[in-house]
Amino acid sequence: MNENTFHGTVGREIRLNHSQRTGTAVVNFSIAINSRRRDQSTGQWVDRPTVWKDVVVFGQFAENVYDTLTTGMHVTVTGEEVDDSYTKELDQPGRDDVVIRRTKIEARDVAVSLRYQKATVEKVQRSREQAGDQQSNGRATTAPQQVG
Repeated sequence: MNENTFHGTVGREIRLNHSQRTGTAVVNFSIAINSRRRDQSTGQWVDRPTVWKDVVVFGQFAENVYDTLTTGMHVTVTGEEVDDSYTKELDQPGRDDVVIRRTKIEARDVAVSLRYQKATVEKVQRSREQAGDQQSNGRATTAPQQVG
């Protein structure tokens, strides 16, 4: 597995959809990664261009992300970069189809950064039946419970 960790700011509204085939929840969002470097010749800090990363999350994890994150939040995303390329078919005779190359981060974990913000945490409780079901199919329906 090629797992990476990215720190950034949620950059657009989070979209929750469900797979038409399986009904599994799918969340898509992007993070803006900003960085800077020190210019050795002038001693000044120089902002680098913003790098955008698209993130995808599945299942109950996706629903937790959707219920928690909002645009502008600072987050840490850990996951694997996966190919999300596609072919755009052109309707013009004699023209080759165009392959659009792109990647997404398939998130394994998403955490709210506490560096510039505070968070309230709710633990998601599962019954024994749901926990067993989750082990067999990777999904479970859960109910949030306040931790405190």
